Parts: sequence; C-alpha cells; structure tokens
Amino acid sequence: MPKPPQFGPAGRIGLVVPANNSVIEPEFWSALPPGAALYATRILARGDLTPDAVRAMEGAMDRAVEELAATGVDVILLADMVTTFIMEPGWNAHRTAQVAARTGTACASAWTALRDALAALGVRRIALGTPYPAAIHALAPPFFWANGFTVQGHATLDILAMRDVPEVRPDQLAGFVRALPWQQAEAVVLLATDLPSFASLAALEAAIGIPVISCNAALLWRALRLAGNATPIHGFGRLLETP
Repeated sequence: MPKPPQFGPAGRIGLVVPANNSVIEPEFWSALPPGAALYATRILARGDLTPDAVRAMEGAMDRAVEELAATGVDVILLADMVTTFIMEPGWNAHRTAQVAARTGTACASAWTALRDALAALGVRRIALGTPYPAAIHALAPPFFWANGFTVQGHATLDILAMRDVPEVRPDQLAGFVRALPWQQAEAVVLLATDLPSFASLAALEAAIGIPVISCNAALLWRALRLAGNATPIHGFGRLLETP
C-alpha cells in the first residue's frame, strides 16, 4: 500500500482563492480536523466587484489549478461564489469536470459544494443573504429558484469594494441574519467566500433555530468528504457536525 503523506494524511485540500479574500484560509485552518492540511494559490482580483473583474479573475484559474495539482492535493476547490452568477450557465459543472479530468483530482466549486450541503440537510426553502452589490445580488435569487429552491426572502449588505467584504464584523453579520425573513425557511444561506462567518455560525443557529450555512462551511464540508474524511467538526454550525 502507498505510504500516507507526512502532512495531510487525513486529507489535503487545495484552494483556488481570489486574491482579495483574506477570510477563507484562516477560517479553514480554525476548523480543520486533525491530520488534514490546506494548500492555497491565489488568482488576482482587485477593485470593485463587477462582471468584468470576475471574468478577468476567472481567466487566471487554469494556472492556479496546475499549481495545486503539482502539490499533490486530494481535492481542488474553486473557492469563489460570484462566478456562478457572472459566468455562462453551466459554468460550475463544466469547470469542475474539466479540472477533474485534467488533473485526476476531485474538484468542487462554491456552488456545487453548497448545492450538495443543502441536499445533505434536506433543505429546499431558504432565506438568502449576500454582501454583493445590488446589481449582482439581484442575479442570485433567480439562480436558486431555477435550481429548485424556494427563496423565502433575501437581502444584501450591498458592498461594492472587494476588500471591504472581509471587514464585516460578527455583530454586523448577526444583525443582518436576524433581519432576514428566515421564519418560513429551512435554512439561512450566506454567500461569498470572503464573508467572515465561522465565528458566528453556531451562535446564529442557536438564536434562530435553523441551520445557517455559509459558502466556506459548505466548501470545507464537501472538501473533507471528497478527501475521504467525514469527521464531525463541532463549534461551526450544524452542517460541519453532520457525519
């Protein structure tokens, strides 16, 4: 049998991270189970969150994927959610399949991870929150409706500058989530991989009584399972506690 790697014997996760994102790596490191390891490479993203900026960033993804494949990771995560709403329909399925075929490594995107996490929890009715500028946020509810979800209500923090999203404080996020129309939903869904959430998920769930699922929680949950590690992780919400 092959000898397990010295680092990451319980799963080696590779992240393709937009360069403005200062959140997802520290959040993953705070929750990784023993024996799992994280490796990230970055793609340039700067300025305001606009469709042109997102398309330019996506153009750097091939290089980032090759770098992670050379590291020998068990799974590659395309850790950006807004591409789902900006790129052409079917982008997630096409890109993840392309990466897996080219590298021989399992691949998930922010959307495919979130989709699978919601399925695992049996969630179809959601309240949706994002930090996106209003014009981009407006693309998200129709996407979820088109994919079979009922959006009970939605709202945005309407943040334009990419570097401002990681500055959202836990008290801001808590007030934002409580103000969402979550009462008829089965879960609250928080989009954007640069939106800080791990410090808030468990407390928010205790306050409103339903799962609160962020993109980063869904990505970590899916990555570990693709790497063969189903260890429950406590303190970061119901999803990551799911065996």
